[in-house]
Amino acid sequence: MHDCDLCPEAVAPEGTGEVRIPGEAGIAYAAPFLITHYITVHGYRPPQVFIDAVLAVDLDAWAAARWPDVPFPWVPDEVERMLE
Repeated sequence: MHDCDLCPEAVAPEGTGEVRIPGEAGIAYAAPFLITHYITVHGYRPPQVFIDAVLAVDLDAWAAARWPDVPFPWVPDEVERMLE
C-alpha cells in the first residue's frame, strides 16, 4: 500500500500497484497507480519519453485483447463527455 506523502494524511489517496507502459523495443515504463493523482493534484510532469509512450499505446487493440466482448471505451450513458 502506498499513500500520497504530499497530501495531508487524513485525505491522502492510496495506491497498491503500478501501471506499465510499453516503449520502444525492449523498453517498458512503470509508474505508480497514483500517477494521475500526482499529475492532476500536485502538478507533476512525467518525462516526455513517458508521455510519448502513453500517447502511443493503441487502446483499442489492448482492450480488444483483454476484454473481447466489451466495447471500448466503455462510458456510462449518464456521463458528460468533455472531449469528443
